[in-house]
Amino acid sequence: MCANDRETMDEQARIAAIREQARMLARENKLSDPDITRVYWFPNPEEIRLIELETTMPRSMSDAVEPFYFPASVQYNVNSPSGIAMIRPSEYRILSPPSGWGTWDEAEELEIDA
Repeated sequence: MCANDRETMDEQARIAAIREQARMLARENKLSDPDITRVYWFPNPEEIRLIELETTMPRSMSDAVEPFYFPASVQYNVNSPSGIAMIRPSEYRILSPPSGWGTWDEAEELEIDA
């Protein structure tokens, strides 16, 4: 196995671990806010990136999604920093994802039903 293969496997393992953290965080957010209808995860090997669709959010004042960023919180089993944004369901695919997050087509909808 060459070094590139190992690096690819390491990145895939990091992304898989972050995906699990993202799923847990999305479920917890849904439990605390039942107005969240969908959650989209933007894969990244360094941080959790979520956009949550929430029915009571005020309409966005810009053309792009604007996340809040949080440090890792090991005590709550969130071992990676995170960026989380909430938008109205009607703004899905209308607003651009944050710069550097990729496109809506690259996002994965996470299962949030408890």
